Amino acid sequence: MQRVTAFSQNKPHYKIINHFRSLGAGAARNTGAKISSGDILFFPDGDDLIYKEHIYLCFRMLDHQPSTATDSSFALKTERGPCTVELPKSPIGAVRTGVYMQDQLHPYWKAAIENSVPLNLCVRRECHEFVEGFPEAPVYKKTVCEDIAYGLAVEQFFKVCRVGLETVEYIRYPGNHFDRQLKKFQTPPDQYQDDMPQEQRELHTIRLKLEQEKLAYLQDKFRRIEKTPDLVAILNWQKLAIEALSQNRFQDAIVLFEQGISLEPNLQETVKDPLAVAYNNLGSALRKQGNHDQAIGFFDKALQLNPSLPRADLARIYLNAATVLKEQGAFERALPYLQKTLELEPASSEAIAEFNHVQYQAQIYTKGYQFSSNQFNGQVGIWKQCLDKVANMPALNALNINSGDGQLACWLIDNILTHDSSTVTCVDVFKNQVENSSGDPNETFEELNYQFESNIVKTGHSERITKRKGTPQHVLRSLPLNSFHLVTMGGPKPASDVLEAALLAWDYSK
Repeated sequence: MQRVTAFSQNKPHYKIINHFRSLGAGAARNTGAKISSGDILFFPDGDDLIYKEHIYLCFRMLDHQPSTATDSSFALKTERGPCTVELPKSPIGAVRTGVYMQDQLHPYWKAAIENSVPLNLCVRRECHEFVEGFPEAPVYKKTVCEDIAYGLAVEQFFKVCRVGLETVEYIRYPGNHFDRQLKKFQTPPDQYQDDMPQEQRELHTIRLKLEQEKLAYLQDKFRRIEKTPDLVAILNWQKLAIEALSQNRFQDAIVLFEQGISLEPNLQETVKDPLAVAYNNLGSALRKQGNHDQAIGFFDKALQLNPSLPRADLARIYLNAATVLKEQGAFERALPYLQKTLELEPASSEAIAEFNHVQYQAQIYTKGYQFSSNQFNGQVGIWKQCLDKVANMPALNALNINSGDGQLACWLIDNILTHDSSTVTCVDVFKNQVENSSGDPNETFEELNYQFESNIVKTGHSERITKRKGTPQHVLRSLPLNSFHLVTMGGPKPASDVLEAALLAWDYSK
């Protein structure tokens, strides 16, 4: 202490601060940071060595502004000779350099030391203040791990640029922390036998719990602070956004991704897949809340990124978008999304069912049909699957029993009886004295008859549709046997009625 005091005399820019008692290295560093006024902070230990180029190198790295700079590297003279240092491609929050050690260490432990000691770390003041400095709990004085906790907190939230050049020296003295662990540092990690006492293990368990609590506190703090462009520029925004995504904080993830891309557009390709997932997941959440307009906007954003997701995941986004549009009644807009879904996942039963339903609804909207019920909508896929093999077959004559408002007849004309030589004969009582086949007691057959006539005209093929009034039992007896290739019956009917219709329509004597 006397040597330090003597050295600082007549040096007004030096300050010596004494704690009233030993509070540990973390508290000492925090005090030093508080009473200093610079924007860049270093934390050298008294028993280590900083080379002349260290401060200059760190300053150049942190002061570099890639958006306005013309240089991408700079020359640096060192005692070991000149070298060229690459400047960071984006603003950064901290720098870590290489650490020289006279002893030969295993590469694994050398890297671990370089990632944990504060000697080679230089940080912006705003980063230090955000993480609220080094931990000062008494357990850290016993475990000597405050440096690790601090480094992890800084790297969790901010970009740290690593420079391989060794600009500091970690010196081993007899009995110091480095010296006590030398054997460990020279042993391959898979061969090292940890002989830590149980009491020390318990202390490490305590400090690990404290670090988890500190990170959770900082995460909450981070969510509440304003994300200014200057802050986002030095944030480890990719890691933070992906972490938010994994925690289902989709809005937070999207904000970070979008702000980060606006500052570093060259990284859009790198993050487009997780950003697409965030858009899709937020869209799904909004859909559940009934906010369909915003939901479709986020699904479209996800697809516009052209993400390289697995086919099943990409198909799910298209299907999600189609489902929202279907729920909005925008059936024609939904169809292209469903077609793309089926291109990606041809065997998806859910997509096939949705496609058949939406295609039919779009058809109804386009033609202007007015049907009295939606019961047929859920059966479209089954009908299509059964009848696709005869679709567009020439001279196919169909019989539609219990035609009602013409819903099934119209669907047959539009989807199965598409050849100009195909016909359909519709059989129903078409009277207003009895309840109609839709089961609605407030709708008369007179109204139903009008709907049937109106819908048939809208097919554009009314000349191929014949209406026969009367009950099926009477009408079918007046028609020649075997004059129909296909017989359909509308509405739920007893098996006896279906069997009778089949017997009356086809000749089973041959």
